[in-house]
Amino acid sequence: MPDHEDRQLIQQRWQDERYPRDNSLALGSGFYCLFELPHEHPRLINKVWLPASDCDAHQDGEGLATLALCVAGNGALQARAGECAAHGGDGFLALQEKDSETLIWLLVLRDTNPFNRVEIQDRHLYAESTSGVSVKIPLERPDQLTLAWP
Repeated sequence: MPDHEDRQLIQQRWQDERYPRDNSLALGSGFYCLFELPHEHPRLINKVWLPASDCDAHQDGEGLATLALCVAGNGALQARAGECAAHGGDGFLALQEKDSETLIWLLVLRDTNPFNRVEIQDRHLYAESTSGVSVKIPLERPDQLTLAWP
């Protein structure tokens, strides 16, 4: 179970725009989920969960370029979509509290190209990348996303 330090570490890395270089999901609760996503596969596979303090920071990518923003209907949540600056072929999607900018989760997907469209609807985040990859993500269980490849 992650502790307060793990949660703080995730938030600090979010503010510093640092994230695990490979396919990853960072949860504001202090966990990372590392996974495989074979090309054209619709789901994340071989998920490994670990506390943030157990993740090797030397493997971090740096920089996130936001290309699209969306605020949920109630105004409490904000979604970001864009490009991972460490490699232009990778995209990211993030959900955060709008007012405090506290990270709820950050998803980094390799080889999808940057995400340039994002919306929040019916407790899901919907996004599309510049190469036509579309994704549907349950807000409360981002590890159970579904992808459609062009």
